[in-house]
Amino acid sequence: ATRVRQRIEAVIDAGAARGLRHDANPARWKGHLDKLLAAIPKSQRTAHHAALPWNDLPEFMRELRQRDSISARALEFAILTACRTGEVLGARWGEIDLDNALWTMPGGRMKAKREHRVALSGPAVALLKALPRIEGEALVFPGAKAGKPLSSMAMLELLRGMRPGLTVHGFRSTFRDWVADATRFSPEVAEMAL
Repeated sequence: ATRVRQRIEAVIDAGAARGLRHDANPARWKGHLDKLLAAIPKSQRTAHHAALPWNDLPEFMRELRQRDSISARALEFAILTACRTGEVLGARWGEIDLDNALWTMPGGRMKAKREHRVALSGPAVALLKALPRIEGEALVFPGAKAGKPLSSMAMLELLRGMRPGLTVHGFRSTFRDWVADATRFSPEVAEMAL
């Protein structure tokens, strides 16, 4: 609702700047709606995840590839696919088609509850091919306990040691910024990839 109000305010302000409107902006929060509506408590406001600027990603990836751990490979895979931590940690070999460079996640594991297909880049396929395959283990990134995935804190702890203050989820924002700044792909394509 806040974003919709902000966009309406921006559209009306643009009309006023072009001389199409002369009244006060009915969607303005400060000095208008803030007097009529309750403010959103700070505890309910959206907090953005700290993200690495996309120009710094090549250097970060070089550092990450120097680390020899399953959590480093999981973080690298998360970055290469722009997927969420839970999606990466829950990845199963049966979902991955290396021959066609495709990862198909079932809807039950997705936030949107719909099947999601991720085209795997060459580096993502190479990473997967280099991973050890444990007999009888379906998980791509297994944890210390048999049949259990890597801990959700493993990638975060690795990242804290490399770049304090960043979050794993922030790399999705890094991806989104890269698409907007350095490619000609539409915002809709970027959102579908995410």
